[in-house]
Amino acid sequence: MSVRHGEYCPLDCTLGILSGKWKSIIVCRLMHEPLHFGEIHRSIPSCSKRTLAMQLAKLEEDGIVARQVEHEGAVIRTRYSLTESGASLATIVRQMDEWGMEYLSRLSTLPDKTVQAA
Repeated sequence: MSVRHGEYCPLDCTLGILSGKWKSIIVCRLMHEPLHFGEIHRSIPSCSKRTLAMQLAKLEEDGIVARQVEHEGAVIRTRYSLTESGASLATIVRQMDEWGMEYLSRLSTLPDKTVQAA
C-alpha cells in the first residue's frame, strides 16, 4: 500500500495498480470474458508482446488477473481472466472511462479546443 506523508493512501494504491503501460486497457479487454494472450495482443496491436507479458505478470502479481495454462495436445495456451478483485476494479475503470468521455465531450465544446497544462 502507498504511504504519503506518513499515512496509507488507498487512492494511490489503486492508481498504482492501473498505472503502467497498457494496464487499464488490459483490464478493459478482460472485463467481458477471459482471453488468450494472442487475443489480448491482437486487440492492442501497438503493444509489444514483451510489454504485454510484463504488464500481465504485474497484474497477476497484484491479484487483478488470473492466468490459466491450457494444454491442447502439443499446444500450450495461456488464458487470462479477471479475479474477484479485478472485477471490482473493472467497475471503477468503467466509471473512469465514462467520466473521461464526458470530460472530453465538454472540452470539445470549448472555442479553443486545446487543453493547457497547469
